Amino acid sequence: MGKIGGGALKRSTPVTLLSAQVFDNVTTTKNSSGVDCRGYREGLLHLDMLSTLTPTTIQFILQFSDDGGTTWRSHLQGPWASMFFEDTVMASQIYEAYSFPVVGKLFRLRAVAVGTSATLKFTVTAKVEFRN
Repeated sequence: MGKIGGGALKRSTPVTLLSAQVFDNVTTTKNSSGVDCRGYREGLLHLDMLSTLTPTTIQFILQFSDDGGTTWRSHLQGPWASMFFEDTVMASQIYEAYSFPVVGKLFRLRAVAVGTSATLKFTVTAKVEFRN
């Protein structure tokens, strides 16, 4: 384990939030299950995204809850204020990783796709891990 400021670096096991989730004419919005992130200060989101033909955009919204998942608040600061990906930027498939501050007890990912159909699709695998 690495050390930060004399203490051991604590890192969680990666958790799959979305597993090859298809966004098409049936599914345009998806919320992952909540993940306990208490005791961590930072998260790392891994996104593997594939676009088929030319869907318009997909947005990723980080959400946190302090009441056990009853109320979810969107984290809309920095790049997360408008984390959109367009099909033209993806050029079919991309792999990205982003860090973010932990601002609640539970974390989930919300994905919203626009311009999809039975043939115009996004396929997303998303994983998260946390560290102190």
